[in-house]
Amino acid sequence: MKDELQEELAAAFNEDLADAVDSFTCEKPIYSGEFDFETQTYPIVGDESYSGRGVLFGSYQKDMVKPTDYQVTDSKAIVLQNEVTGIPQIGDVWITAKGGFEVKNISQDPTGSIWTCQLRKV
Repeated sequence: MKDELQEELAAAFNEDLADAVDSFTCEKPIYSGEFDFETQTYPIVGDESYSGRGVLFGSYQKDMVKPTDYQVTDSKAIVLQNEVTGIPQIGDVWITAKGGFEVKNISQDPTGSIWTCQLRKV
């Protein structure tokens, strides 16, 4: 049932909801895990990227419960997990048509099919 629902929503993203859907990409460095005392940094050993699409610029205004570090300018992103090629993490910066947005908070619905992310303009 989950797969069928996600297929139907993906089709709606392509047709009926196309005007509400935005795409994003994220590229982030992978650090070695060994601290370099000379440069006072963790060396970068590669990078990882993922992309996806969803309803990225929703509002928290009508939500009774807001994230603890909520700011008025934050956006609420709702993305289908099967529409994202990686796993979003707090601190990731999503590049969209409206600029860069940092993921401040992320949660998953009980069915494991949707991520809700708190985004903040960077």
